[in-house]
Amino acid sequence: MRFILKKLALLSVPVWLWLAFFVAFEPNNYFGLKAGSGSSQPVARVRAYEQDPGSNVILGDSRLAHFDMDLIEQVSGVPWQNLAFGGASLRETLDLADYVLASGHRTDRMLLALSFYTLNTGYDTDRFSALEETLQNPLAYCLNLEYNLNTLTVFLDTVRGTPDTVESGDWGPADYLDDAGHTLPLHRRLYDYPAAIAPRCEAWAVNEAQLARLPALAARCREAGVALTVVLPPMADNVRTQICDAYGITPVMENEVLPQLASWSAEYGFRLLDYEWGGSCLTDEDRQFFDGFHLDEKYGLPDWTRQLFGDMA
Repeated sequence: MRFILKKLALLSVPVWLWLAFFVAFEPNNYFGLKAGSGSSQPVARVRAYEQDPGSNVILGDSRLAHFDMDLIEQVSGVPWQNLAFGGASLRETLDLADYVLASGHRTDRMLLALSFYTLNTGYDTDRFSALEETLQNPLAYCLNLEYNLNTLTVFLDTVRGTPDTVESGDWGPADYLDDAGHTLPLHRRLYDYPAAIAPRCEAWAVNEAQLARLPALAARCREAGVALTVVLPPMADNVRTQICDAYGITPVMENEVLPQLASWSAEYGFRLLDYEWGGSCLTDEDRQFFDGFHLDEKYGLPDWTRQLFGDMA
């Protein structure tokens, strides 16, 4: 029996070595053993909230996921916690809002993003139940192939000293050329963006089921004393002309969705800030937009951060 136990112990060594490696380099600080996580993945953001819940939370997709949190606190006068993550659909954003309100943790302010893009029935991803399962099951997290690959990437980046990427560009002449060498009116990332999102927008229609959840959330926030702000982040002009105007999105947003949001804002007492259709402080899109949706983190995002949280204050 003792011999068998020794054999089993020996066989388990690789497992323990792998587990130690995984815990040391997994990028989401799932186990709360590091000072923090630089990841904007949903599991990282929600896990950070569970470990140290803030009372002022940001919810939305990638356009709200990369704020300078120190700048936000400087402008607003209070600390915020960012739960926004890349690719979040309106369904997932509302699911996460419900999760925060049901957590029992104090919530004073909630900033929630939506846009014509996340309002689209063709963009209705539903990953929150799987996320909850991962958060509740450490073994499922450890055995997940994607998280293991992410862990390996973090290890290799650490060994190589790879710097963190920032969505910012000091664009040079080569960034204004198409494949044939012709000069473009905008830098290449911004110029190409409408074509990249067109497949999801060609059959655009309002996701009425998810939009109808917003007044229920607003009522819940009002009852709980949570100051809710709904924001429509800015988009580049070429997205509006080449996507929204071209596919009939503009009249639906301007004549139906925005008036409905304004009506709910008055009825339920939440603040509505529209920078998508109403305009923003951004004056140099070629410099201040990294692509058609995402602001340049060096030249555009700080300006809009000051505007957004200044308007909220």
